[in-house]
Amino acid sequence: MMKKPLTLWLALLLMLSIMTANAGFAEAPAADASTEEASSAQDGITAEPIALQAASEASGTVYEAEAEGSVMTGNASVSDCPPCSGGLKVGGLYQGSSLEMTGIEVAAAGSYYAIIDYISGDPRSAEISVNGGAAKHVEFMKTADWDTLGTQSVMLELAAGMNAITFADGNGYSPDIDRITIVPAAQSYEGEAAGNELSGNASINDCAACSDGKKVGNLYQGAAVRMNGINVPEAGAYEITVYYISGDPRSFSVSVNDGPAQSILFAKTPDWDTVGTQNIQVMLQAGDNSLLFSDGGGYAPDLDKITVAPHAGQVVAGCERAEANAQLPAGKPTASKSFGKISVKQFEHIVQIEQGSYSVQYDTQKGLAAYSWNGQTVAKGVYSKFGDLASSCYSAHTFSMSDVKPLKDGFGSGIKVTFASHEAGKPTLNQIYSFYANKPYFLTRTEAPGDGALSANYFAPVVTNTEGGIDIGLGTLGNGDGRVLSVPYDNDMWVRYQAVPINAADTSYEVTAVYDNTSRNGLIVGSVTHDTWKTGIDFIGEANKLNSLSVYGGASSAKTHDSQPHGTVTGSKLTSPQVFVGYYNDYRTGMEAYGEANAVIAPPLAFGKKVPSGVPVGWNSWGAFGSSLSYQNIIDTSNYYKKQLKSMDNDNVTYINLDSYWDNLNDQQLADVVATIRKNGQKAGIYWGPFVYWGNNMEQPVDGSTYKYGDILLRDHDGNLLPTLDGAYAVDPTHPGAKERMNYFLGKFKRLGFEYIKLDFLTHGALEGDHYDPAVQTGTQAYNAGMKEMNKLIGSSMFISASIAPMFPSQYAHSRRIATDTFGSIGDTEYQLNALTYGWWQNGTIYHYTDPDHMALTRAATLEEARSRVNSAVISGTVFLGSDDVNDPKAQEYMKVLYTNKDVLELATKGKAFRAIEGNTGAQAADAFVSKDKDTYYLAVFNYSKEASNKSISLARAGVEMGKTYKVTELWSGATSKLTGDALTVSLGAAESRLYEFKVQSR
Repeated sequence: MMKKPLTLWLALLLMLSIMTANAGFAEAPAADASTEEASSAQDGITAEPIALQAASEASGTVYEAEAEGSVMTGNASVSDCPPCSGGLKVGGLYQGSSLEMTGIEVAAAGSYYAIIDYISGDPRSAEISVNGGAAKHVEFMKTADWDTLGTQSVMLELAAGMNAITFADGNGYSPDIDRITIVPAAQSYEGEAAGNELSGNASINDCAACSDGKKVGNLYQGAAVRMNGINVPEAGAYEITVYYISGDPRSFSVSVNDGPAQSILFAKTPDWDTVGTQNIQVMLQAGDNSLLFSDGGGYAPDLDKITVAPHAGQVVAGCERAEANAQLPAGKPTASKSFGKISVKQFEHIVQIEQGSYSVQYDTQKGLAAYSWNGQTVAKGVYSKFGDLASSCYSAHTFSMSDVKPLKDGFGSGIKVTFASHEAGKPTLNQIYSFYANKPYFLTRTEAPGDGALSANYFAPVVTNTEGGIDIGLGTLGNGDGRVLSVPYDNDMWVRYQAVPINAADTSYEVTAVYDNTSRNGLIVGSVTHDTWKTGIDFIGEANKLNSLSVYGGASSAKTHDSQPHGTVTGSKLTSPQVFVGYYNDYRTGMEAYGEANAVIAPPLAFGKKVPSGVPVGWNSWGAFGSSLSYQNIIDTSNYYKKQLKSMDNDNVTYINLDSYWDNLNDQQLADVVATIRKNGQKAGIYWGPFVYWGNNMEQPVDGSTYKYGDILLRDHDGNLLPTLDGAYAVDPTHPGAKERMNYFLGKFKRLGFEYIKLDFLTHGALEGDHYDPAVQTGTQAYNAGMKEMNKLIGSSMFISASIAPMFPSQYAHSRRIATDTFGSIGDTEYQLNALTYGWWQNGTIYHYTDPDHMALTRAATLEEARSRVNSAVISGTVFLGSDDVNDPKAQEYMKVLYTNKDVLELATKGKAFRAIEGNTGAQAADAFVSKDKDTYYLAVFNYSKEASNKSISLARAGVEMGKTYKVTELWSGATSKLTGDALTVSLGAAESRLYEFKVQSR
């Protein structure tokens, strides 16, 4: 086949107006700029190439349709074409004809643009396939006439080596084809390129392992690199592969075109001399873009380069998309049945389920569903996916009224409805919906029964890849403030929650909310079963809607801390995660309902008869002493709390908790400190990491076992140890030696008399790997096994606080840290309150209490900064533990002020997390929070700045019922005032905060 070189710059000009095809390819009308032997449909053809200054010497490759190796069937034939390259084209593509272009050679497998020069005097389409794979339906715009060339681009996945691309007419009519040009979709940009801008400490350094031998480093404490000239042919979602070096886990704060920044955690590389890669998704505009990589005020990786390619999620089959603005064709009614408040109506082509404010429609012709609330379609083009098999692409979709079954469980009474997708040679996919008479949400899962064993490590019960598939009514003008909640898998490495702008792309874990912060209307989607899968939620937004949303079991990424793919689940019947779907007037109410739904299936750990059920109050050693903890430190603290801080208790219970490095004490000293703590009327707490090994000696005997540590550590399927996480190896929870070790340590703690335990680094137990127990196929299954074993040993005798841990499964602890380590600075306070802003809903639902971590008051520069740290703990749910050296005069001063206010302590021990008033703060914390207790409101206001600030809080926005008279009390000072107007104005100094009580006054 003839091949002609074409500069990449010329190829990119041809692609400047790529549009997204209904079939999922990226396609474009004719380009505006004239290029070699090509033109726009409007301007006709340019006979001679125009000389342009190339931005790159890399070249695309041209393939002529009429070349010798091409294979034509049916009516397809070669004919003269004066405007075409070589003077020839292939036409006659109608009524069962095709053109196969062979010998399409690329060096590496991946995504490529095929730029098609064609002629079509009217709009036509083609079915395009690669190497005999599934055909994609692509629409072609009409050219000016049948003598004028146009160009259109599609994105294809090509194999390394030779490929064949087929254009078939689909028994219709297709354009005439002149030629195609193949150009790699991914483009590379160096971090140290001349056009980039460095700021702060950022500098260009030598790097033997990096491309071109250079990198951008020293990205810390306010440093950044702005990469300019990121040129893409069309607006949309793009996959950015970041080449970086980071000897420990660090985050980049990434913003596009000076827009809102997203904080992205990057996995550690093996060392500071090895380049790693990580993919992120961003929305880019057509033409030039800038990407800002900053440290977010902390420490970021070193940056080598990036590559930019269209996001693979945009490339889906036509059968996975609903037609834009198309109404589901109902046909004639065939059956109808009522089940109390729920009705099921069957038509020729659709089934409609109605319950109160919502309805679900299922198209039995296309296998696509739509979800509506109050007459507004919020989700459309919904299907399931099992591995690579999309339910909507099956040949048959069935429903039978006889399969509608009554349902009664912990959620209430309702019905179960099944839609089945069938195709010979493929497992049946049963989409099962649970509708409840008195719930504003429904649950859905997909099951795949098989004749034999099935295997998958990806199972998505809810997917839409339709343009505007998720539409919460913002409109294209975006009069509201569209957000998508990005929830972290766990709370390690100072990860943050993020309210991502809706016109962006990201992955959330377990749950997300798609909402308008202005109206607060929002769609909540999230998993409620956590026995097998880690659930990821990928989304891509554009024009104030989501064009892609995938809720799937099988997540494995830097944010789950996995080095291995998600485990493959095998069985005769596989089941996806069960997913909660609900639309609410206030997304915050919806998130709380989601938490409550999880608690129906797996309630938080019940309190044992001897375990106090109130908010834990007391002290933790880590912030005060860290690794230098001593026997005398604990004795002094217990005595001080008894004599000087009698108010630091809850219903006469005060905990004195030993954190890491409790093993600085021998067993006799441990017994003695427990005795002293008990003598002082307090309870003793301890710390342990059941799934971590901090050593390197694989021959070291396991405590309480005949195994060695090399035996019980988690490995990959090739037998290699998993990389360390947080500096520790992962222990396999299913190994008998790990169980013996657990029994040894937990038994020891019980015998010594400890009544509280902080379990840390639990995420290690959920890592993917090759587990000892062959019945355990995934990290989540292993985590469940290990935590169940732990609950058997201490679940009824200790207060269990999960520290660094996955959010789910949640039923094994009374509380869980809501964020990573938090001490006393205003930066710490803001970080912790970011987790409260978007994670408050865990409190009182999946966990009894959300833990804001210890309060290390002397880490604050001023008393007001320390007070803000205390206020953040008061409003967080809470576990209320100080963490200072009681012999430090500054600590004594601060504790006397901050741990003795009766009203503040009473508010803390209510154990109720406050709601953020606003949910549009990106990766930062809101600055105002509210809670209601009967007729009394509480309001917390923070200033995270180093400068004074005035805050004005709309009370109506805060949810304070207007039209009543309130006595307003600032709880720290006791100052009172009478509320006038509909706003609270507060003047705050640097790092200052206030706590207000609004109590209704009788007139």
